[in-house]
Amino acid sequence: MFGYEFVTLNDDQKHERRTLLEFYPFIGFLSTLVILACFQLGYFVTWLTRQGLEYERPKSPSFNRRSPDKWTWLKTSSQNVERIRWWLRKPVIRGWGTRAEWIGGTGWTLWLLCLSAAQTGNDYLHLTKRFGIIGASQLPIHYLLAMRSPYSPIQYITCMSHEQLKSPHQILGRIIYLLFALHALFYTNFFVLSGLLAKRILDKDVILGLASITLFTVLSTTALGFVRRWSYRLFYISHITIANTVIITLFFHVSHIRPYLWGVIIINGAHLVFRSFSLRKYSGTITLLPGTNLVQVRIPLPPGDPALKWKYGQHVYLSRPTGKPYTNSIHDQYVLRTHTNPFSIASLPSIDHELLLVSRTLNGTTRKTSDLAKSLSSTPIPLAIEGPYGHARHLPDLSTFDSILLVAGGVGATYTMPLYRSLLAAPPTGPSTPDVHFIWSVRKLAETYWVFPADHAEEAVAASEDAPVQVFVTQPAGPDLRAGDGGAGEEIELTEDQHLLSLEEQMERPRKGMVLKAGRPNVAAIVDEVLSKGDRVAVFVCGPTGLAETVSGCVERWVERGSEVYWHDEAFGW
Repeated sequence: MFGYEFVTLNDDQKHERRTLLEFYPFIGFLSTLVILACFQLGYFVTWLTRQGLEYERPKSPSFNRRSPDKWTWLKTSSQNVERIRWWLRKPVIRGWGTRAEWIGGTGWTLWLLCLSAAQTGNDYLHLTKRFGIIGASQLPIHYLLAMRSPYSPIQYITCMSHEQLKSPHQILGRIIYLLFALHALFYTNFFVLSGLLAKRILDKDVILGLASITLFTVLSTTALGFVRRWSYRLFYISHITIANTVIITLFFHVSHIRPYLWGVIIINGAHLVFRSFSLRKYSGTITLLPGTNLVQVRIPLPPGDPALKWKYGQHVYLSRPTGKPYTNSIHDQYVLRTHTNPFSIASLPSIDHELLLVSRTLNGTTRKTSDLAKSLSSTPIPLAIEGPYGHARHLPDLSTFDSILLVAGGVGATYTMPLYRSLLAAPPTGPSTPDVHFIWSVRKLAETYWVFPADHAEEAVAASEDAPVQVFVTQPAGPDLRAGDGGAGEEIELTEDQHLLSLEEQMERPRKGMVLKAGRPNVAAIVDEVLSKGDRVAVFVCGPTGLAETVSGCVERWVERGSEVYWHDEAFGW
């Protein structure tokens, strides 16, 4: 097959094969470390470039400044790199990954296949074994990419959050599965052609190998996008369970892959410890926002609590509330760590002295939370949260930008609102401050009331008259509001007269800090207006996928023209 044969080896040849079976997987493992080192090199080059561009940027007149043409090549190179990044960020086919993911995944697959075939000669069994051990060499980094903890070393090295690391984790998982599948397929072919299948199928190593590839098949199948959308709970529970079980079957399958499995075991152990450090228990209230299907969770923070130092742009995982105190029972500990949902921190803890979490009622944990809120009447209950997570510590210095555009859709404002408030509250650090533009699209005006309450309280949102929130209401408000997106069928009780006002009446009396507009925002016009007024602009988007894609397409046109844009699309994809 493909020039390979079933060869008979003497002792020296077997020793040489064993040496190569240890050498090339080690190269595969070291290759992952080289990739991580390249991240650091890339960030260092980016930092040097930034220093040069900052030096070139016009400030006050100075005889010591270089001539503008001296650094033209640096700016041109930076613009070309940005154009390439935006090109790589585009999806090949919607929902099928970006160009960067396809190029990176294909390149890494070819590299590992080369390591699998190198110096195997015509030895069929050597190639077969190499597929399996090369795949095993990638397991430590694969599990490290999945580590959900603020203390994850790979997050520090790559300056990426665990949500951003999801994509390389998925891609590497598919590559590992391909290598293991080739290993199983080639071995099965060998047993069939050699007449050994009936005998070997009863041996322990073969049984454990078949069990491992079966588990990997189930793991890969339940991780497919349509399965996650159909039942996220099925994906999550099966993923966690199988990911830990398959390490046991692999460990007892063969001994020569155990060094890499020990690495996985150490990573899993560290992951459990790190997550226990991030899990905190509080007392808070759960309420429904009248006129909407939004659930609010408020957790007061006592003086000295570590959460008071949490920043904008971070999020936490809220364990499914039960209304009862958590215990150390296996069931409660299981619920604490598996029945969770991500919530952006919608408050500024250092200013508000509370954690505010807002979510739309869907299925699963949010539905349970909504049902619990209806029965509690604002009674404080025990709550458990894990975090904080997010990219906040990797954000650039936003005070150096000319303009900042925040775009939110629905509950996406839970991410952008704290960022908006922090920008307005930040003391000036230079001769000028960034122009802040906040665009918020909602279906019902009542969805903004967690930010702009009825009493027009000054502390509700630190809004500026020069930078009010532009709220676009896409549907009229009225007494026909429902709790679910077409499926819940439960009417929300409207307890305030404002909820029954027509949209026209509400727009005549906007609440403090907002400018009301009817209909959908003209994203292209807004982006053009903001980016035309500054050379360096930061754009943050949080909302439906369609909204992010629209904004991204509009911004890309300006990147092509040479504008310097920092882009971040906040999304939860687990």
